[in-house]
Amino acid sequence: MNDILVILYEIFFDWNTYQDLIKYVFNNFDFGKIGWVLLLVPLIILFVFYKFWEPMRRQRLMWVITVIVISIIAYATTSGILYNNNSILQHIGNYTGDGGPDADYFIFQMSMISALYAFILSFLESMIIKNISTNNSHNPF
Repeated sequence: MNDILVILYEIFFDWNTYQDLIKYVFNNFDFGKIGWVLLLVPLIILFVFYKFWEPMRRQRLMWVITVIVISIIAYATTSGILYNNNSILQHIGNYTGDGGPDADYFIFQMSMISALYAFILSFLESMIIKNISTNNSHNPF
């Protein structure tokens, strides 16, 4: 999982600028932790959405709210995982603003990318999970 996700996150960053921070995340296996969060949180929440909240009114609106909540959870857990990385915390403590990468901004970027991936995965997983629902199966998402 760590090897797969590093590729999906590296495409958003300039390697020369952020290579140390990306290596810190990779060496601490944080990409793997983020990957499991991105897979399991949408799966569990969407399962609850489609199975236990049926029937519901305004299915599309409720689905959008659910996906936004999933994205917020992905953002928060990614931030939490990265702020618990000692190497990144040390980099934050040593940051002087003299041309090096800002680790706080890096964590913000990584968290936003996770929220984007969670949104995309939620959309894809809901295409599969909605088939287990009887009353919400008419929801187009």
